Amino acid sequence: MKLLKSVLTLMMIAVMVTSCDKDETPGVPETYMELDYTEEGCFNYIYKKSTSKGVVSNRTTYKFRWNDDYTADVHVYNAKFSERMPDGVNISFKGLKWEAVDDWKKISVNDIVPTVVTNNGDSVDASAFVLDNLTVNVFDRRLLNFTPEYIPIINVSMTMGDVEVVAVQKRIVYSGVTNVKNVSSGAAFNHNSALYQIVLDESTMQATIDIFGAKFAEKMPAMDMKFVGVAFELSNKGYVLECNELIPTIKDVPYPNYKVTNLNGDAMFETGLSLDFDCKETYSVQVNLGYPLVL
Repeated sequence: MKLLKSVLTLMMIAVMVTSCDKDETPGVPETYMELDYTEEGCFNYIYKKSTSKGVVSNRTTYKFRWNDDYTADVHVYNAKFSERMPDGVNISFKGLKWEAVDDWKKISVNDIVPTVVTNNGDSVDASAFVLDNLTVNVFDRRLLNFTPEYIPIINVSMTMGDVEVVAVQKRIVYSGVTNVKNVSSGAAFNHNSALYQIVLDESTMQATIDIFGAKFAEKMPAMDMKFVGVAFELSNKGYVLECNELIPTIKDVPYPNYKVTNLNGDAMFETGLSLDFDCKETYSVQVNLGYPLVL
């Protein structure tokens, strides 16, 4: 459990703030939450709709302020709407309405004019950065019995003309049901206590999959397994995983007897991940994963 706790500490910060004196800052709600989404925790996928192609971009960061009056401020630092867009453009949207839906904080606004736009500190005409749509969805998720472990899912997209900019979380923790079939005996086994962590490395376009509490048969002890070197491809809606063959590691030790083959995954940013693979040429594993914790 100690290992699990450290793994679920993501590279983002959530801070609850209570003002000491409400009169000190008129018009500002007494209680709010701020969430930073840094370049250590995300990268951008700049998708061109006319060509159905996209490129990866780094160094954009986000900050969200969720006020208790159901307004929110969204700040985009070093915004990028093309590969060649210069550094230093910061965009702020203030006073946006948000709603709580099934543990999600949701913002979706069309034809939105930024409150403030600066370029390397100098104010610029905000009308040049009007967005067709801004969508922010944050799933508030805490792992119970830990003090505290805030492990949100953060989805952000900005559409301007032919371009959609999607913020991609580098480290995503999923939970769900593992369905296993023994191809030799035909016996079926289901397990719902494992957590799956996907880490996307945009510099190599390879993913690492950590399975905490992996268990593929009734008599198999639960163990933490790592799959390294899984290729992934991005879209504006999610990503796909593919690997023909890999040797998993357990506590950094390779286990060739547990060879994994035919790994395929299909992830949607809004909903979760479907993952399939074979283990030891004996177990056919199919996993349905989402964001609510199933433990």
